[in-house]
Amino acid sequence: MVVLVLAGLAVGVAAGLLTPPWLASALGSQSLVRNEQVVTFITKEEQTVLLTLGVEGVSDATGVPPAVLRDFPLVQKVRLVQYSLKAKLGVDAVTIDATGDHQFVVKVPPFIWIGEVDRKIERVISDDGVLSAFTEQKTESEQLNGIVDDDLKTKYLENNAEALRNQAEFHFTKLARSIDPDAELTFEFAG
Repeated sequence: MVVLVLAGLAVGVAAGLLTPPWLASALGSQSLVRNEQVVTFITKEEQTVLLTLGVEGVSDATGVPPAVLRDFPLVQKVRLVQYSLKAKLGVDAVTIDATGDHQFVVKVPPFIWIGEVDRKIERVISDDGVLSAFTEQKTESEQLNGIVDDDLKTKYLENNAEALRNQAEFHFTKLARSIDPDAELTFEFAG
């Protein structure tokens, strides 16, 4: 019986070594990933990007154990994510009214967060204590989705309000003077 088992193993090893690679790949297991996408809608936008901000940061997701064990290091969880992105700030469509010969008033609505591009996750560092299995922590996807929230958008819009006003004046004056070189613009900014 032992001789039969050893003979079977020897035949199996020999078959594995002598099998051509094309046959081995045909008989072996494979892993396939398929992604399919469908464009479900197209929307025409009247937004103008006035500023692009290069943003780099670190997001920290800490799992806080129950109050009784809070100072015990073996039950704590920490995940650090280093990221970068480009934030686009701008304005929806402006209103332009003629007030005289070559005189125009440009009414600029409140500045908006248009979106972000080129988000890159540079590094993920996790430090979970040995006994941290029951310590709750946000998932990595929740952490990444929370990087840009409404408070952050408002902060960037407020901190860059002066630069947005200056760029709006430059952009729309340049545009108007490409049509009428003698155009004189007055700007009215909302809020």
